[in-house]
Amino acid sequence: MNKKLIIMLLAMFVAGTTKSFSQNMNKRTEETPQSVIANVHKAVDLLKEKGSEALDVLSDPKSEFNDRDAYLFIIDVDKSLVVSNPRFPERTGGNIKEHLDWAGKRYGVELCEVAMRGGGWIEFIWPKPGMKEGVRKVSYIYPIPGMRYTVCAGIYNDSMTIDELNALTGHGKKKVAVIFEVTPTVEGKADYFKMGAALKEELQQMPGFISVERFASVNNEGKFLSLSFWESEEAAAGWRNQINHRQSQKAGHDNLFDCYRISVGEIVREYTNRERIEAPADSNEYLGVK
Repeated sequence: MNKKLIIMLLAMFVAGTTKSFSQNMNKRTEETPQSVIANVHKAVDLLKEKGSEALDVLSDPKSEFNDRDAYLFIIDVDKSLVVSNPRFPERTGGNIKEHLDWAGKRYGVELCEVAMRGGGWIEFIWPKPGMKEGVRKVSYIYPIPGMRYTVCAGIYNDSMTIDELNALTGHGKKKVAVIFEVTPTVEGKADYFKMGAALKEELQQMPGFISVERFASVNNEGKFLSLSFWESEEAAAGWRNQINHRQSQKAGHDNLFDCYRISVGEIVREYTNRERIEAPADSNEYLGVK
């Protein structure tokens, strides 16, 4: 075999290897919002199963969770703590609320706020690997109920709005009712009603607020029920975490209430005697309504 032929064969081999490597890299980095969601929830399942022991795997940059563009990062919202960031390990142990994106926005603050509202998506500006210009990146945030961990992962995406992304994960647009049953102490009754009156204006200005009513029980003297409707669970959570409302909650819990119960439920269907589009077919049939 002559020297020229050997060189040609080597060149073909190198070209083929480079092409194959490039194809594999492209395949590995072809993330979608759905793949981000799947990666987060797979990690959530592992944390639910093994607790903090799962962090060894979830923090490993070479694990299946992180050897990809939609790598995980895990935070403790209550402590504003970065529990794990395998792509940027120097940030582990830091304060997430101090993190800035490339536009100077404290995206870590927004991340914590969304986590406190039950999860969802945020957007911020971040450069792609090897680039110096920031572009739009979105991250999915999922706080694990009953655990200190909130699991997150992101993707570069400029085609879907936050509302469209939230629709994929069931966040953001389900109307809810908040039912607050309370029996104030004899001494605390007057203060309870004063607090409610003082908060009324702030309540009505909250994003996503629809309406509120208060009722007195006919069966249990001294028991009251507050029924509020919200455009979404995130909106209701925004009121729950409003600072003046939080202070009133503590005053009630510590001193003013003999007992109380809070129930939050999604509205499955809603109809009236005149507007019956969502009414069950058997009810309409029984009533003779078409």
